Amino acid sequence: MESIPASAFEDREEWTERAPRAVATLLVAKLSHEGNPGQLCRVRNISEMGMQIDTIASLLPGMRITVETRGGALLTGAIAWTKGGRAGVRFDGPIDVTEILGKPHPVAATPRPRSPRFVAEIAARISSYGRSIDVVLADLSQGGACLRLQRTLRADTEVILLIPGLPTRRCTTRWSNDEYAGVAFHDPISYTELSAWLDSPNARG
Repeated sequence: MESIPASAFEDREEWTERAPRAVATLLVAKLSHEGNPGQLCRVRNISEMGMQIDTIASLLPGMRITVETRGGALLTGAIAWTKGGRAGVRFDGPIDVTEILGKPHPVAATPRPRSPRFVAEIAARISSYGRSIDVVLADLSQGGACLRLQRTLRADTEVILLIPGLPTRRCTTRWSNDEYAGVAFHDPISYTELSAWLDSPNARG
């Protein structure tokens, strides 16, 4: 199992005492930092005091970041080291690893975590029953999107969504109101594909 090298952090003795080992994972999350409001990352391992992430985002030691997990938890800290698309992060304070990883609790069931969503505000288009409709992509995740449009779409309507810079995607509407509609992709966007899109000019409109 790969863990965050303690030598990369200050207060090495404190790190070793408080977080002797890291839990291996491949948790997909949303990474934000100054100059980049949203990019995908993978949490490779995590402990009470830090984590190791993979991302194509440009990170530098000392940079402040926030990582939002699928369960909605916000992890804040600073970059300690970077190497080849990988980075070590030291948290601002200790965290509950079990809670972050979404381990089941013996009490009531919790809602299923959803994929990280990214605000877009990009002009897009859908096709339904042979007609094209201009829409605005309000937000996007690997599994679906929220669209702003000028007409109501019925739930369970199959549409084809065209987002600039991404292949067309077959979707089904899950909900709709007078202004917005939520669609679920039949085939999710891959981690690599969405990461590249978020890093491209297409994601900035």
